[in-house]
Amino acid sequence: VSEGRGTTRPFEIFGAPWIDPEKFCCELNALKLPGAYFREMFFQPAFQKFAGQLCGGSQLHVMNRSAFRPFETGREVIRCIRRMYANHLQWKQPPYEYEFKKLPIEVLLGGPIGDFFAD
Repeated sequence: VSEGRGTTRPFEIFGAPWIDPEKFCCELNALKLPGAYFREMFFQPAFQKFAGQLCGGSQLHVMNRSAFRPFETGREVIRCIRRMYANHLQWKQPPYEYEFKKLPIEVLLGGPIGDFFAD
């Protein structure tokens, strides 16, 4: 999944060539995540993941800063992608920085990926 690097809106937009933005944003907005609204969009990164490819996805709008929960929102976005597009989602494999055994996502999260998605 592109996190919008290679565009003028990195980390505000995200998506992939295989995401249907209308269905995806409908699912995300149905979660009623505090302070968040997801607008459907297409974008084409100039570099990084999916450079030169048309990606469907979302632009995140923070509608209420005091209610918005970025960590929980990010987790729910990933859960939604896993639920809707399980056949496409793959975690980047090691090595990452100084780590040669753990998944890079586990290095960033500070623990096993299963803990991140546990309720």
